[in-house]
Amino acid sequence: MNTKAPDLTLQTQLDAIEQRMERLLGLIEKLATENADLKKQEKTLAQECQALRSRHDKASSQLEALIQRLKTQPTATGA
Repeated sequence: MNTKAPDLTLQTQLDAIEQRMERLLGLIEKLATENADLKKQEKTLAQECQALRSRHDKASSQLEALIQRLKTQPTATGA
């Protein structure tokens, strides 16, 4: 009876499992790097968004002040 065939099959299975584990570990590393990059990008975008909100609020205040000044100016009637 040949006892090497089961060992070869077992070794083949172990090799396949090892290859799958290596691929999974590579994928985990890739995803971790991608996740870190996305978190940095999210932080940058949040800062940009806050800066834009601040500029928007400032522009709105300036526009409102300009409108109020225009309302208080006497109107010239060209009759």
